[in-house]
Amino acid sequence: MGMVLLGLATSCSEVMDEPGLNPNGDEITLRFEAPEALQITRAVPGTNSGQGGLVNVDWSQYDLRYQVAVYSEDGSTLLVEPQTQTVDNYGPVIFNFRLTPNNTYKFVAWADFVRQGETADLHYNTADFTRIAIQDSVDAQLNDESRDAYFLAKNVAVSQTFGETMTLKRPFAKLRVVTTDWALSGAKMPDNFKVSYHDCTRFVELNAVTGEASGGADADASVVYTATLPQDASGDKFYEGGYDATANNRTLFVDYLIANDVQQAIHFSVDWLQGTESILTKDFTTNIPIQRNYLTTILGNLLTVGGSMTIDIEEGFVNEWIDGEEWWSASGITPVEPAYEETRNGGQAVRTYHIYTREEFAWLPDHITEMVTETYTDADGKEKIISTVIYIENDIDMSGVDWKPIYTTGENTYTVDGQGHVLRNFSMNGQFGAVYEYKLGPFVLFTYHAYTGVWGKFEGVMKNLTFENITINGLANSEVDVDTDGNPVDHSKEYAYFAGCIGYTGANYSTVVNIENVQARHVRIKASDGLQTQNVGGLIGWIGVGGGNTWLKNCSVDDVTITGYQAGGLVGQVVGGRGVAFTNCSAENVIMRMRGFARSGISGFIGQFNDGAGSKIEHCTYPTNVQYIDDATGLVDESYEPASPYYGYCGYGKTTPTIVE
Repeated sequence: MGMVLLGLATSCSEVMDEPGLNPNGDEITLRFEAPEALQITRAVPGTNSGQGGLVNVDWSQYDLRYQVAVYSEDGSTLLVEPQTQTVDNYGPVIFNFRLTPNNTYKFVAWADFVRQGETADLHYNTADFTRIAIQDSVDAQLNDESRDAYFLAKNVAVSQTFGETMTLKRPFAKLRVVTTDWALSGAKMPDNFKVSYHDCTRFVELNAVTGEASGGADADASVVYTATLPQDASGDKFYEGGYDATANNRTLFVDYLIANDVQQAIHFSVDWLQGTESILTKDFTTNIPIQRNYLTTILGNLLTVGGSMTIDIEEGFVNEWIDGEEWWSASGITPVEPAYEETRNGGQAVRTYHIYTREEFAWLPDHITEMVTETYTDADGKEKIISTVIYIENDIDMSGVDWKPIYTTGENTYTVDGQGHVLRNFSMNGQFGAVYEYKLGPFVLFTYHAYTGVWGKFEGVMKNLTFENITINGLANSEVDVDTDGNPVDHSKEYAYFAGCIGYTGANYSTVVNIENVQARHVRIKASDGLQTQNVGGLIGWIGVGGGNTWLKNCSVDDVTITGYQAGGLVGQVVGGRGVAFTNCSAENVIMRMRGFARSGISGFIGQFNDGAGSKIEHCTYPTNVQYIDDATGLVDESYEPASPYYGYCGYGKTTPTIVE
């Protein structure tokens, strides 16, 4: 690892008291590194469009180049020309400067990718740190992970010899477009794209000294950016992890956009092509939020006419937004009552519903309570509850719908058998959640919008079902969003309390909770800043005290990002005390984001047991790839450690659950 010193003689301070390079001054040691969250993900094999260049570039073709310059405290004068180091794999670098003491200097660092073995500019002209400019042509800006870069400008008071570590951050917002209907309908699939930005500001330069994006101008819709479908050497998906791990999800293109620290809205149109033939065009005219160091994900059925989308932001990126299809391509839906049949089982009346379409599934939220409370008179003249069974007969795609959770009052149970099918592309913003009252005795202290999920509340048997692409409050805190009619949308009051694919289950020890062979993948849950994010899980948010018939078996989650406490990749909170069993369950690829001081009861598997007495975790697999992130900074919180890899916390003085590995 060599160090190149450029033009240092011209920057020497002739008067030893003046700030600048000084052979007799104090030696300053500075250590520079890219965001720590990326260091963690770098160890996880495979590419992922939700991460950046450190994970996704081919290191046999690129080096990472660091440049560090020294300016006067106010940034007006360059005192030391940029020093350069290149590394051929990710790793922090150390720079040493000998400067006149008792002065404050502004250190400005820039790190980007260059060709293997070279130091010349590749994607950005860095001759002037006050005007670092994009130099790629319009046919070379999309789908190139080596365009990722990092920078930092920081004032350091030099009064004595010392060392300091500085973490760089991206000057970009990363935009990725992920379709959820790849090869799903038998239609032609695109292999290249034309993208035009319009009705928004495009920045082409960064002033690394001030940290401001510059060169802003109204996007010219006549400027067309082109890209081919990202593929590996064998022609398969280039990206392997995250959303792309599922067959029908595929990242179509990514773009790194120079941005500022404040939110801005972008708009763009896409022409999907196979060869030279246009397959489909889509114009995203609603406001799509971007922000520096945020990942914005557009997720939905993008290759289907009338398809829908969700938008999301994350990874080493400070935070994330998910903009659901209901915001940019809302789909009206008219619920339809599903067909059913009534039979008798040993005298017990059973009503069996068969769900074939999304319209039939959308009928459930407004009718589930009457379904599970309807009665009949048996042969002895006694009134009894009709048993309810729901069979999912097809995969159900709820793209474009602001989903209203299925929620039952009371504790009546019923059975849902997915028969191996998938419930996919469900997006919720909390407006339909039931109100939860937090009480102290008879007094109501707080009220929350709660019970958010595909099922807000469920009691009974659920089996043979997969949840896929589930988003709760994906646009929380977005300040630029509008609906499809152009009206502003308030995302400042979106709660996540009892939230998951199933928000709440196991109301008391007498209820039945049997969850078997139920999987969840690609789940994103958060809430607006300052609002309750509690009892949140990738599969289930909250489970009650348990009992002899409360258990999960052969269930799993994969690719889950959750913000909150009493939160876990699989289950958020288990009240426990009477026994809840977990058998052959697993979690993997989990990110837990923690807010403020609420940092207890959090793990990649189960967040919290109030009381583990009688509960058993048997032959389960906790996640090996789990990150605990400070939600305010997007950086790993090294101080947090769960009580066990299987759970974050068990109530003080309470029995811990039995673990059988």
